[in-house]
Amino acid sequence: MIDPSSFGTAIITLGVCVTVVIAFGLAALSDMAMRRREDRRAAAPGPDDGARDGGSTRDEAPTRTRELVSDAPASAAANGSSTG
Repeated sequence: MIDPSSFGTAIITLGVCVTVVIAFGLAALSDMAMRRREDRRAAAPGPDDGARDGGSTRDEAPTRTRELVSDAPASAAANGSSTG
């Protein structure tokens, strides 16, 4: 005959194991989907691909942001507005 307390422990252990396997499976699927999106984004033609060789990469985004920020005062001065 099966001891009820050991049966309950076995069911709980099995449930925990199944939960962990499902969690890792979902994490792996999510990671694959994210990498696929990043690969598509890297392969997609950008607005300034002709000016650069190799296309756009993930590391270019901070550079573009800095370029836009550094150009902001110059464009404001060109429009005749004062910064100040």
